[in-house]
Amino acid sequence: MATALSRTTLLLLLVSAASYLGLGYFTERSSFIQLLFFFTVSFAAYFQLARQPLSLKVILSTAIFFRFLLLFSWPALSDDYFRFIWDGRLLIAGENPFLHLPTFYLTQLNQISGINLELFHQLNSPHYFTVYPPVCQFIFAFSAWLFPESNWGMVVCMRFILIVAELGTLHFIIKLLLHYHMPVKRVVWYALNPLVIVELSGNLHFEALVLGCLLASIYLLSQHKLLLSGWAFGLAIGVKLIPLIFLPFLLAKLGGKNFFIFTGAAGFILLLLFLPFLSKEIFQNIWQSLDLYFQKFEFNASVYYVFRWLGAIWLGYNIIGILGPVLSLVTFLIILVMAYRSRQISEQNLPTCFLFALSVYFFLTTTVHPWYLTTLAALCVFTPYRYALVWSGAAVLSYATYQTRTYHENLYLTALEYALVYGWFIWEILEYHKKKYPPG
Repeated sequence: MATALSRTTLLLLLVSAASYLGLGYFTERSSFIQLLFFFTVSFAAYFQLARQPLSLKVILSTAIFFRFLLLFSWPALSDDYFRFIWDGRLLIAGENPFLHLPTFYLTQLNQISGINLELFHQLNSPHYFTVYPPVCQFIFAFSAWLFPESNWGMVVCMRFILIVAELGTLHFIIKLLLHYHMPVKRVVWYALNPLVIVELSGNLHFEALVLGCLLASIYLLSQHKLLLSGWAFGLAIGVKLIPLIFLPFLLAKLGGKNFFIFTGAAGFILLLLFLPFLSKEIFQNIWQSLDLYFQKFEFNASVYYVFRWLGAIWLGYNIIGILGPVLSLVTFLIILVMAYRSRQISEQNLPTCFLFALSVYFFLTTTVHPWYLTTLAALCVFTPYRYALVWSGAAVLSYATYQTRTYHENLYLTALEYALVYGWFIWEILEYHKKKYPPG
């Protein structure tokens, strides 16, 4: 029996590795059928691997191996990295990437080595100010300093840093599982998740750093190290702004005095991070890009698409300019209510609160790229809920959008994705309620 199981596990590992090689080195974003095939195979192997009696050592070594398999690949499923290269080269040239639009540097008077028309045409948002906070910018600059003339070199350097950050994430997941007296093998749900591996290590998304810092903050908070926890939280915000939505829950958990110390520590770190970039224009430019994001960008949404469809019927045009800000306000109010109701929560339930808060945000927002869901995949490890894992598998359907240059979304596939997600989510909520409040 042990021999058969060993062979099964080995076969699953080999199939997974082959799928990652196929996704990382041989699949273009426009090749949806091939992409869907490799993702389906990798997820089928993943769910089977999670059911095998794997030791923690095997789980971690396999997770590291799969990530390093993609070290030398190009980010085939995302073109965000061109902006990383652009910003990094501006920084090592002494320019502040937050001050000007990319078009500014194409004039004869503002030419910079490596900043050229070819790279400009690769940018997916050339008419927007950069929205990548300081921690990202420092990594862009470090990579550009090491490889000033090599796009590929910068990509490999940034990917190596993100893989190291992933090791930190795995470390703190294990530490938290031990602290919460949960089975440590639960780490497998994040460690071997194909979406996490492909999107963070493969496609160079900085949620890898956000997660490492966020989980470090939660763990340090559990150890009553308030200042260190605040500093880690500040670093998380310094990578991406999304952790800000967790602040109401931290206020409810910590109370006024401790929350003031926590946010003071986080704010101090953020001030230090932003100091090299500070100018009167920086926050105005960042806010302008974020405002345009909520009023212009739409991708793989759920509730928003329903209201957009109704708005088109009633008003005859796309109401994203109104609906985007309104749904953001509704999300904020729902999170405030959730935080107020959770003010008596135990420390162990904090990840669950974060999971639901972020889920509400993704349910109501206008844009849900697949890599956004990696944070949910990490948080669900500490909860009884697995709908985030279902979502991490179903999100691959959104890549059907890129089959043509016009980026046309297949709303039937979007509907299928969210039918699976909402169906599983509702079923889990009902099951949990039945267990907590059994009839009779």
